[in-house]
Amino acid sequence: MHIPEYRQIVSPLYLVTRKKNDFHWGPEQQQAFAQIKQEIAHAVALGPVRTGPDVKNVLYSAAGNNGLSWSLWQKVPGETRGRPLGFWSQSYRGSEANYTPTEKEILAAYEGVQAASEVIGTEAQLLLAPRLPVLGWMFKGKVPSTHHATDATWSKWIALITQRARIGNPNRPGILEIITNWLEGENFGLTDEEEQEQVTRAEEAPPYNQLPAEETRYALFTDGSCRIVGMNRKWKAAVWSPTRQVAQATEGEGGSSQLAELKAVQSALDIAEREKWPKLYLYTNSWMVANALWGWLDRWKKANWQCRGNQSGLQMSGKTLPLG
Repeated sequence: MHIPEYRQIVSPLYLVTRKKNDFHWGPEQQQAFAQIKQEIAHAVALGPVRTGPDVKNVLYSAAGNNGLSWSLWQKVPGETRGRPLGFWSQSYRGSEANYTPTEKEILAAYEGVQAASEVIGTEAQLLLAPRLPVLGWMFKGKVPSTHHATDATWSKWIALITQRARIGNPNRPGILEIITNWLEGENFGLTDEEEQEQVTRAEEAPPYNQLPAEETRYALFTDGSCRIVGMNRKWKAAVWSPTRQVAQATEGEGGSSQLAELKAVQSALDIAEREKWPKLYLYTNSWMVANALWGWLDRWKKANWQCRGNQSGLQMSGKTLPLG
């Protein structure tokens, strides 16, 4: 039996049962007690490993603030819900806590693939469903260089991931602990159209220190972060202008560091549009943002900057958005 977020759920109960603490049963403890009872009643039992051509093995991976987590699920025809084979998590080791969000997601997928291979073997087909859908670029082309000494490490990890797994449906959420109703006939693979489509990436901008002096006024740096305060997740997005030496920050609740990165980009676009800039040089340390924009800008341009019938907000006066 596995209960997602067990430690966080029961933490109010743990505080009142410790010997050195005074026993005080309040609304927070009552809510935690009611929630853990409900979680126990609906907990999913781990199932045995099944084999065969009709068995779908799906690995869900994610990287959080404090560590990595992944889960392995199976489904066969005739079932209305998936059956979990295992849940794993581990804390960051050494410098791993300093990795970028996308690098952490790659690490989570790498560790998850290795763990899944020990359960179902290396020959069984494995569908990878990472929390960040933009990790699909690993399966489509050359890995972009980070210009760091760790490039060889990323290449090794990605080689193992792409050798033993294929990407699942990028529109599904990343961790399956909260998904117990696995619909019959669910397609976890890319559609034929998605597999055949070749997307031209947007032009990469030069490093900031190589921009012409008159162009630096159009450069903005973005960053995003997320932290847990009590029982809530709080994100913060920031945009910094190196020429004006001015920073603009936005805060919110309930999101992730990836959401914060996107909010920062949105703020940068709003600034450029409000001030009627003819172009924007966007510099970000988020691989998620960079790869998503590289992959989708050309598609949006061909679609007249429409996304499912809505204006994308990335037209930027009809000019391509350079990326740093």
